[in-house]
Amino acid sequence: MLHQELRSHTAEELRNLLTSSHAQAHLRRNGWGPGMPVVIAAPYETLDTVMGLVSIYDSAVLIGCYDPYFDELTLWHVSGTGTGDHNAREGQYVDLKRNEAFTFREMCQKAMHCSSMRFSPKGWDHAVRIREIPLFARSDRLTCSEGKALQFA
Repeated sequence: MLHQELRSHTAEELRNLLTSSHAQAHLRRNGWGPGMPVVIAAPYETLDTVMGLVSIYDSAVLIGCYDPYFDELTLWHVSGTGTGDHNAREGQYVDLKRNEAFTFREMCQKAMHCSSMRFSPKGWDHAVRIREIPLFARSDRLTCSEGKALQFA
């Protein structure tokens, strides 16, 4: 898929989700709200580039990314400046350093091992929290104890 086609496909999928009352209820439970800015990311863009777009808004943002390699749409909630997320306990996060050239896909892969990540967008005086909004139950992200519980249940 070309870059423009990726964004069009992602925008179409997001529009379908945001017009569904069931999806809206699920997204609200995960931090989304009507009128929240949406940023569309391509998986091969650097995290710095995507977060640069996020930093324009100075509020919580929803990021949508369709990855054609995995044929998967992922949604991400990014905390805003007034949420207090930057004061949360250190142990809840994996820090993503600005000087590391992560692509958005690599950030998604790092997210498989933690519940949220922290990143400092250029020009902001604090870090933001990035966490995935689950769209379906993922068997590839179960911990060993959860996997064993499912096997023996």
